[in-house]
Amino acid sequence: MHLIIPWDRPDSARECFHRDGFVVMEAALTPDECRWARDRLAGLFTGRFPTGSYPDEWYWREGLSRPDATRHMSNAWKSDQLIASIVQAPWVGDWIAYLNGWPRTRLGQDTIWIKPPLARPSSLHQDNSFIDFLAPATMSTCWMTFDDTHADAATIEYVPGSHLWPTAPLPADFHDPGDHRARMRASAAAAGVADPAVVQLEVPAGTIVFHDGNVWHGAAGSQRTGAAWRHTLAAHLLPADARFTTAPGGYIYRRYQLPDDDGLHDAFFPAYPPPDPRPGRPSFSILTAHS
Repeated sequence: MHLIIPWDRPDSARECFHRDGFVVMEAALTPDECRWARDRLAGLFTGRFPTGSYPDEWYWREGLSRPDATRHMSNAWKSDQLIASIVQAPWVGDWIAYLNGWPRTRLGQDTIWIKPPLARPSSLHQDNSFIDFLAPATMSTCWMTFDDTHADAATIEYVPGSHLWPTAPLPADFHDPGDHRARMRASAAAAGVADPAVVQLEVPAGTIVFHDGNVWHGAAGSQRTGAAWRHTLAAHLLPADARFTTAPGGYIYRRYQLPDDDGLHDAFFPAYPPPDPRPGRPSFSILTAHS
């Protein structure tokens, strides 16, 4: 089992984050809150959007897509005000700012991943590869699981220390790779790392992980049948001063660039409040009220 850090030890969390490129925090959600979150995420994939607005990305349609296909959605905060209250909670910005040393942060996007039984793998990748149209092209993630995770049930996996390697190009086989670790091994070889370690996280429901945008991560295929689902929600944060560049890319998110303005507008990339210099335990009061 990978080291799990208590919420009252932010210095230890930052040390792990800088050493490994990720840090696993102790579980912060109750079983009832996790149950509510699983149902809420699943409902979005049936097209139930409380705000009436569609997310920016939505992969998997009930009745059309394969049952073993991974469900993936981006910017569900626009579609569900309760999801927005989770990913835009001040504690998320507090922790990301603290771990990265950023003075202010903003939400780049959220992502939902639901891995069903016998789910296919997701290619190991670096998040920073997806934002090469921004400067600085760096992000940092708060990842939350609402299920117990298992090595043989498509849990998230990390390569410790890989955040120090160069950023690789955008993967072309993200959702259906032949060998989900192949690109990571090639990147390791280029960085002079002969035998990169892979950590498959086995953690209880309610666990929260923070990771660097350059750390290699992904998921193997699920070998389990039955009730072995994985429901996760992630908030991907940017430095508040990130800007659009003239580099190509950003097919989806460059649509939110205003004319003659390279800034990221708060309406599309919400800014977090000034961070607490000593972040504390997360609050999920909004979930408690609805669970």
